[in-house]
Amino acid sequence: MGKNTNRLDHKLKDFLGESKWKETIEQVKKWIDEKKIGEFSLRLGDLRVEYKRDTQDTINTGITAKAEEKAKEWICPRIPEWMTPDMLTGIGVLGYIILAAGFILGFLNRNYLILVVLGFIINWFGDSFDGSIARYRKKTRPNYGYYIDKIVDAVAVIILVLGLGLSGFVKIEIAFLFGLIYLSLMLHADLIVHVQNRFEISFGLFGPTEMRIIGILATVLMYFSGVKYFDIYGHILTQYDFIVFGIAVIMFLVLVVSIIRKGIELNKQDTIDW
Repeated sequence: MGKNTNRLDHKLKDFLGESKWKETIEQVKKWIDEKKIGEFSLRLGDLRVEYKRDTQDTINTGITAKAEEKAKEWICPRIPEWMTPDMLTGIGVLGYIILAAGFILGFLNRNYLILVVLGFIINWFGDSFDGSIARYRKKTRPNYGYYIDKIVDAVAVIILVLGLGLSGFVKIEIAFLFGLIYLSLMLHADLIVHVQNRFEISFGLFGPTEMRIIGILATVLMYFSGVKYFDIYGHILTQYDFIVFGIAVIMFLVLVVSIIRKGIELNKQDTIDW
């Protein structure tokens, strides 16, 4: 294997020339440096969106971050004046209620799963634009807005978990595990706001919008594949139990890594003068 690699190396040098070969190697090294998965780089600078939420620095590195901000720039001026931020918050909650009903009814008749997709879209609109429209109209309420946003998000997660857990697609214990880890990720983000005045919307390439997209794709899978049952040591599980459990495990690992990295960062800041 090593000899073959050396032969290929020499052939490429002869073909490209020494100077061109070195330039190519440098380009490859640069490309590798820009794609460091461990640091969630992947040229996140190209995806990164930063803006002020009143006094908070807000950062979103999600895959859809820039596209979402462009959509907000186009949609906000077109939202009717009578539609207030509080109404949009209510629309976001309504989306999750529709979504939960879609899961429960969709287990009985898969055609109702369209309500889940509709609920995700409605929730995205309400949850994404309540604060955006307030900033666009320059009518923000920093304390009220932050409190309502966070508590409503927590209630929305509870509604989602209940809808999923009571549907029959996923055992309620696994749905609650998913919900607990999701709420822990939200708590982590909120604690960063408290100690650093910085709101990190996403974890690497994934934020709330990306999670909604995953939810929509999973719903499409549910519609076309139906439900299959597996007997695991006397426990009857569906394929969706495995999917949701797998997502929960990944989220838990992201949480642990985020806690360790943030703890190291804050410790360095606090002990810099020791």
